[in-house]
Amino acid sequence: MKSFCMILMLSLLFSCNNHSEKIIVQPKTIRNGDKLILKADLKATYTNFSNPRDRNFYYLIDLHLINNSNKECEFYTLICGSLVNIITDSRQVNFLYHNCSADLASLIKLKPGQEYSVSAILVRNKYISTFNPSVRFGFIISRPKAGPVTNHAIVTELKSLREKPESAIWSDPVILTATNSYTYEIKDIIKDSVYSVSY
Repeated sequence: MKSFCMILMLSLLFSCNNHSEKIIVQPKTIRNGDKLILKADLKATYTNFSNPRDRNFYYLIDLHLINNSNKECEFYTLICGSLVNIITDSRQVNFLYHNCSADLASLIKLKPGQEYSVSAILVRNKYISTFNPSVRFGFIISRPKAGPVTNHAIVTELKSLREKPESAIWSDPVILTATNSYTYEIKDIIKDSVYSVSY
């Protein structure tokens, strides 16, 4: 009887261990159809060789917000300032932004399977000794609300949401390399019509 109880306890113990291991090892199910996805790609790196006083590297980034859900997604952006929706997790880089005489809110309707693309130029000082090249990008979603809404209210909310990175949809990290295999002329990029974003 004693040996029977011992065998019973051992079999229960092993069955519990096997069950708990199955729970731990089992991969988490991710349903891609229930979310928006942000992809960020480094397209080019620029250096202004014609101006030795320019101490910056410039990075051309393509961002794609993909509606990978089964329903339409609506959000606000600005007609000539879509970068208001874009943030990074780095304080070592800044956006370059084209000036706009009147920035009005625009409602984007992204159907399932569609994507919304934005190109951005980042700038960083090339002499930062502790530069972390791994940068993540976030996209701020400002959804329409019931009732009438003014342009001022939309712009105010977009700027407010920029201060709450937890509300953004984040990309995987992008490595900002200092060199690439392409040569680009950047004189037209850094004229007076371009300045750093200060949202």
